Amino acid sequence: MELLNVVESHAFRLWLAQAIVAFFLVAGVALFAVGISLVVNSVGALRFFGGMNRWVSMRRATKSLEVPRDTRQAVQKYRHWLAAIFVLGGAFAIFGLLTQFDAAAVIFVFNLDFLKPVFSIWLIDSVRWMLVAGNLLAMVTGILLAFFPDVVVNMEARGSHWYSERKITKGADQLNLKLDAWVSAHPRIAGWGIVFFALVLIGAFGLLLPKVW
Repeated sequence: MELLNVVESHAFRLWLAQAIVAFFLVAGVALFAVGISLVVNSVGALRFFGGMNRWVSMRRATKSLEVPRDTRQAVQKYRHWLAAIFVLGGAFAIFGLLTQFDAAAVIFVFNLDFLKPVFSIWLIDSVRWMLVAGNLLAMVTGILLAFFPDVVVNMEARGSHWYSERKITKGADQLNLKLDAWVSAHPRIAGWGIVFFALVLIGAFGLLLPKVW
């Protein structure tokens, strides 16, 4: 595969190493500037950081995605059409998978020659039989929809459960300013700590700079 060849190439790995080194060097310089500003001009730095702080609640942004929507009535209304699609589509797919399937053609199309032949054949056959099983399940679902709708309703009633991510993660995105409060109370100590870590970053990745450029 072309993408795999690109990822494994020396040029791509060199570019990735250069990007990582450049990122952490820039981050180190930025941290150094932040630390020095806290040490030299604590009031101005804290005023700037306070103006930059903005709280964006993911709960508000994703509220509409968490509203449960019941499609059972629509499924029951058009169950014969859906049943026909499931049965005919599943039968057509299974026929093709059992009679027209060519593993060598799949290997050629997806350029899987870099794999060992035994492994590539096993992988393709595994996917093939998974698709066969999935289409058989679709056909069974279609038959149940067409002739045994009550069974489908009972299965949906037992299996359908709504799990709200908003309830599970409630309170996780609440604004927490404990660290900000500590920095505001001890700006120079925080500044010197940030300067130290910034110098560590600059020194470590500065030593790597000649090796990747």
